[in-house]
Amino acid sequence: MFMPRTLAVRLVCILFVACSMSNKRIAALADCHTKTVRNLRKRMDYEPVSELMVIAKGSGRKPKANAEIKTQIIEKVKAGTFLPLADCRHDKDKLCPDDFGVCCLEAFERVQYLSLKSGSLPLKADVEEQRKFYDNTLHPLMEKAKSGECVLLFGDASHFVMGCDFLGSFYGLFRKFMKTLSGRKRYNVLGMLNFATKVVHTVTNDTYITATEVCKMLIILEEYYRGRTITLILDNARYQKCKAVMNLAKQLNIELIFIPPYSPNLNLIERFWKFVKAELRTKFYDDFSEFCAAIDGIIASSVGENRARVETLIGEKVQLFDNLQQVSEHFFEQRRKSNEEKAA
Repeated sequence: MFMPRTLAVRLVCILFVACSMSNKRIAALADCHTKTVRNLRKRMDYEPVSELMVIAKGSGRKPKANAEIKTQIIEKVKAGTFLPLADCRHDKDKLCPDDFGVCCLEAFERVQYLSLKSGSLPLKADVEEQRKFYDNTLHPLMEKAKSGECVLLFGDASHFVMGCDFLGSFYGLFRKFMKTLSGRKRYNVLGMLNFATKVVHTVTNDTYITATEVCKMLIILEEYYRGRTITLILDNARYQKCKAVMNLAKQLNIELIFIPPYSPNLNLIERFWKFVKAELRTKFYDDFSEFCAAIDGIIASSVGENRARVETLIGEKVQLFDNLQQVSEHFFEQRRKSNEEKAA
């Protein structure tokens, strides 16, 4: 009678286990691994023989992927035309008709590819201008700030809307839904992050950030760093480039430097706001005062319990895009330098 090899091995092992043979001896006689015998012996303690003689769906050794198909996948990835996995599944009849998942897994393991989150490149960004700004202006200021020659701050406003993006996560068997507000409960924070000390100065309200708040911030900074050279890195928001702000900054001897348009990657406080929002999303807040207090507490932790984490976020390394290589109409790649290129 024909019997699959898996069942034949199990049957032989069961018979020899009943004869009180050792696992090593049974494995030698049944031509299988000692671990197979050990696992089968454990299952015999609580499962009937009838269940042991059934091959479960999806068990057993996975089939090896077709070498030709794996080569196709690798070539597509190298060419930069490999689409997200969901799109590949729709096209699997063309790419991998039989064992799409196994092919992808084995192919990627062979060339050590990773599942990487896509980054965003602002459509109107001038990558050459960003590089010039970093090399000629921003990086020299960072060096001066580290040596104490000046105070370098990165400024921007962030808006936290209670009950929209910050609903929290819960363990449970079912998804939970919370009643949310109309979006009017918003906590606005104008922040200035000190590059060297990681201290964050803030001006807050629950209405709007305008030139009035920026002027108030300039006065706070002048009092806090009185007698020192202050430089602010800002984006091109209108309320930060108006005459009232420019004139007050000149009176207080505060230098305002505006990053190139469409260059949020050059304003390091954007990283800090991302960190604050990630911390805030861990809990659901239904009280606005508690919501605001939580934001203030996370911001204050930049020089406290979260100082080490903020240090890793705020440094001299800045995301630039002048080394991107276009691989298709909508996709660019930032490839790692080889050891030879780094040495050169």
